[in-house]
Amino acid sequence: MEEPKVFNKYLVSLTKIASVYCFFFIVLKSIALFRGAWMIPNIILTVPFIILGILTAYTILYKKYSWTITIIAIAVIIAVRYYEVGWVYFLQDKYGN
Repeated sequence: MEEPKVFNKYLVSLTKIASVYCFFFIVLKSIALFRGAWMIPNIILTVPFIILGILTAYTILYKKYSWTITIIAIAVIIAVRYYEVGWVYFLQDKYGN
């Protein structure tokens, strides 16, 4: 396969950062669950990261980089990190015990 062009190095770097962060978030939430955190909200918040982690890993492995996938992944990461506490309480109230 052909290496990305110079102007796409940012795309490659951002995709790799997003992929690593998605898998880091999954591990982080798994550890939180084992330590007694609320199960339902943490699982619901982890699902988009599982999907985006698989998608970004696919793009890295097969070198089919896309700005669309990378921007969506970064937007989801920022949104979840910013609203995480409120969403956890909301999801626990709605779907928890």
